[in-house]
Amino acid sequence: MLKSLIALTVGLGLVAGSHASAQDTWEAGKNYFLIEPSQATTTGDKIEVVEVFSYACPHCNEVAPMVADLKKRLPANAEFVMLPAQFGFSSWQTFAKGFYTAQALGLIEKTHEDMFRTIYVDRKLDIKSPTFASIADFYAKYGVSAEDFIATSNSFAVKAKLKRNEELIKAYGVDGTPTFIVNGKYRISGPSAGGYDKVEPLVHYLIEKEAKGG
Repeated sequence: MLKSLIALTVGLGLVAGSHASAQDTWEAGKNYFLIEPSQATTTGDKIEVVEVFSYACPHCNEVAPMVADLKKRLPANAEFVMLPAQFGFSSWQTFAKGFYTAQALGLIEKTHEDMFRTIYVDRKLDIKSPTFASIADFYAKYGVSAEDFIATSNSFAVKAKLKRNEELIKAYGVDGTPTFIVNGKYRISGPSAGGYDKVEPLVHYLIEKEAKGG
């Protein structure tokens, strides 16, 4: 999506501790890329791990189980953050606006997996030209009225996050999804890692690198 991505590696199961054995093989400029200048994080004293994704991205749907496992297995000194890409496409912008509205209402943890399922399994939301009303109706299943959802989407906070989102993705140098950012300093993808099954060990390697002072 937006950039030629290699086919997803089958069998995304990861062996615990595999990141340690691969440390000597990771190369800057090949497996991961330095972000210059590095960007501020939002996770306080924890190392930030960002997934740049979109509900409109089929690749993101396919790797969602791997990402869920990565999130669950992060060490205590790291925290996971989702960043919905827009890339100037109206459908991606609509899903990003829905994401930040849902986040403001405390709905993301309840709805993230279901959103992918609704789009790609149930096919109840159109990824090419979704209406914001249809997205509001989706989130209305989780205890907020569609009217309140739409009203929240027009808040200053949501608009500010959408603006900052575009600035941050540009600063990261992201041109495709899914892409992963570690602590505002390192950018990686499935292809750069050598396959999506290598993303988690590479993320752990970079977390360890940061914990030791970069």
